[in-house]
Amino acid sequence: MRDLVERLYDEGVGTVYVGDLTDVLDTHWSVRVNEKTHNFWAFKKFIHRLVCVCEEYGISLEAESEAWTSQTCPECGDHEETVRHGDMLTCPCGFEGHADLTASETFLRENSDTEVRPMARSVRFEWDDHDWSGKPHPHESPKEARTNPQVSSVGR
Repeated sequence: MRDLVERLYDEGVGTVYVGDLTDVLDTHWSVRVNEKTHNFWAFKKFIHRLVCVCEEYGISLEAESEAWTSQTCPECGDHEETVRHGDMLTCPCGFEGHADLTASETFLRENSDTEVRPMARSVRFEWDDHDWSGKPHPHESPKEARTNPQVSSVGR
């Protein structure tokens, strides 16, 4: 965590925004969704540690609502007519992209006055025979769907 905060400090980041998960564990959705949300049991501990390290570097941390971010079209701003099917978000305006990537973009745009710059592509690691192995090309893995390269960065 310290390495991450040092990198943010070196890049001149003054505020880190995180999703406010207050009451997420109290909401009862479905068995599958509840199972996923209860995997966030360490979230408060993680955030507390992040706050402590950020304070050492003079970086503030703000928890903000993520409401509608994974259903809001980054092209037209609509969230009423968009359709989220699994990881894909489609909009009548013609936009189609990864819902979580667009949620990150929407979340940052709503909470920050700074320009939203390109995001790094995610790296996937897999535990295999007691060793972590990097998967540099996740689209070649049958366990992971392809990412649309046109929307794999935030702030196109």
